[in-house]
Amino acid sequence: MLSASFIFSATARAESEKMAEVDGVEYVAGYLARLLINENPFPGEKGYKSMDDSKIGMVQILWVLHSRIKHIPPGYRQEHVANIKSDDIIDIITAQGQCEGFSRDGEGRAVVAPRVEKRLNYLLSLANKSDKPGKFSELLNYAQGLATAYVEGGIKQADRFAGLEIIKKIAVTGHAYSWMTDKDYYRPGGDFVYIPDSLSGSIGGNRFYTLKKKANSK
Repeated sequence: MLSASFIFSATARAESEKMAEVDGVEYVAGYLARLLINENPFPGEKGYKSMDDSKIGMVQILWVLHSRIKHIPPGYRQEHVANIKSDDIIDIITAQGQCEGFSRDGEGRAVVAPRVEKRLNYLLSLANKSDKPGKFSELLNYAQGLATAYVEGGIKQADRFAGLEIIKKIAVTGHAYSWMTDKDYYRPGGDFVYIPDSLSGSIGGNRFYTLKKKANSK
């Protein structure tokens, strides 16, 4: 018969050997990590190209959220870009009509749709069934690390769209302010400008959009 101490030791060892972990949904970094994971493809999924492509996709989605808080272009109000006025990244994610599957419940708590948590748990199970790091654990840990670093101090990775000035003779603001599944029938409309493939506008199965520069802005 196994002793209780042996069982506890074996369980603790198994827990410590997890290849990937994601913070709980109740934590800002855990909620943000869920969005980055949800919006980017993993190996074997539709839209997956490479590890680097999915990682860059996570970074650029984080930049969209950050730009909606910190880089509102002249001539625009935050409400025009983010459908809300707030400096809280959870508010930016859960604003009405912005990130499908991410919202607040009747008590104001940030929640995710069941399908989001189901996919996350599936990806975690794939990552943790191995006894060594693999692609799934690398992407999951990258998303969590990116989210944690942002909450604790910001984004170290570069925004590849920050310097955009002209797209097909249209003056634009720089930075991306929206992303959608990369299909022609998905378009945000309004003043959003499609970033073409020639400017690496398609990343992680998503198409990114910047904004038209207002005529009276410098």
